[in-house]
Amino acid sequence: MELVLSRKEVRELTGCAQRARQRQHLDAMGIPYVVRADGWPVIDRQAYHQAMGYEAANDAGHPKAVLNLEALDG
Repeated sequence: MELVLSRKEVRELTGCAQRARQRQHLDAMGIPYVVRADGWPVIDRQAYHQAMGYEAANDAGHPKAVLNLEALDG
């Protein structure tokens, strides 16, 4: 899996082919991105998933950590 969304994925996400319009839509959606030297937005795939409410892949199936403070009284 790629680390960043492809241009095609960004176009599908925003519904826009122009880089300035893509950035406007990403701003409106609250999806973080950086702008390359040529003006195209680059979106980190993990940041996209977090913004869209996806669970991180490494969190699936793992129980939440619980501190045992009673063990400190030992």
